[in-house]
Amino acid sequence: MPAGIFKSHKIRALLLYPLYWISKLTRRSADIWLFAPMNHAFLDNAKYLFLHVTQNHPEIKVFFVSEKAELIQYLKEQNLPVLDKWSLKAFYYGLIAKFYLISAYVDDINFWTSGGAVVFNLWHGIPLKKIEFDISTGPLAKRYQKRSWYNRIFKPYFYRRPDFVLSTSQEVSRLFASAFRVSPAQCPPLGYPRTDIFFKSKEEIKKHIQQYESKALNALLKQIAAYERVILYMPTWRDNRQNFMQKAFPNVEQLNDALKLKNALLLIKLHPNDSSLKTFRDLSHIKTMPAKIDLYPFLPFTDGLITDYSSIYFDYMLLKKPIIFYPFDLEEYLRNREMYFDYQEAIPGPVVADFDALLKVVASIESLTINEKYEQLLNRFWLYRDGKSCERVTEFLKNL
Repeated sequence: MPAGIFKSHKIRALLLYPLYWISKLTRRSADIWLFAPMNHAFLDNAKYLFLHVTQNHPEIKVFFVSEKAELIQYLKEQNLPVLDKWSLKAFYYGLIAKFYLISAYVDDINFWTSGGAVVFNLWHGIPLKKIEFDISTGPLAKRYQKRSWYNRIFKPYFYRRPDFVLSTSQEVSRLFASAFRVSPAQCPPLGYPRTDIFFKSKEEIKKHIQQYESKALNALLKQIAAYERVILYMPTWRDNRQNFMQKAFPNVEQLNDALKLKNALLLIKLHPNDSSLKTFRDLSHIKTMPAKIDLYPFLPFTDGLITDYSSIYFDYMLLKKPIIFYPFDLEEYLRNREMYFDYQEAIPGPVVADFDALLKVVASIESLTINEKYEQLLNRFWLYRDGKSCERVTEFLKNL
């Protein structure tokens, strides 16, 4: 079926609404599971659960669904089961698969075939910022608070409530229940599949990187041997699409010199939707990363994280490594996005508010340690810390 037919949301709705109602009546198999990532990339919880089920549960028929030709080709080369989203085969399995495992929205697989499926949203992070239906300010508020007739008719997948949302603790389950308009019981705290790799040996992780990750990540693993420390900078996505890198690093040469004194490498990885690196250039001790690279297998090889409001820090805490918080635009950011927690209360620190303070912390990076608050937050946001999240989610679904 020509994929071009479905590029328009209006044409999709006109052609496929009847199929959605039919999909509520089809007989579905609990042994057929469909997976889809966010942003058409092979990463996040969907990726790691998909690999786990593929490798350990031959009794389950699984497919990764995508409309991106490059990803489809890559998965075929890896001998992994994949479906082109707009193919007849994908429509067929979309109508008979019992479980849809997504990282964001059901339409990443196919909303129009999901009527009778169990939708399990694996999501993509513990929320520090308000998400989905809890958003009341900023550019995204209109989508959830006003619910325009256009979106209701032509983009109904925004409002398809999941049957389950994956959580990491009872407190996180309460947040997701509010954000997705479901009950806390529908948010099982089973842990995130993408963090299981943190608990593997370095040799096992290297083997995974060689087999499944990009050439860029394999090359990076070799490059870091020249540095004594590796620090990762992962700021959050700004809803206003502001190019903030100049404000974050007003004197990048000075930062590079500070890193050079410590023979430390700073790697910059922005959100996949962010274009702020277009005007940023690499230096000897500061390198930028491709936006859609999967850094999770690489995180155990780093020595510290710098972030601002990104939920990456919740996951990184499982590694028990130092985290520096650099909220240089906190007041401005909070005008556009509300948080679930008081910022200072929900982070382990240290916090630096401006570039000069950041330089001082980088100059003493080797002395940073985790503290009692760090451990308290770990216990608060992670019920399990054992690297067995994939199997817990698998068994949960098999027992439904």
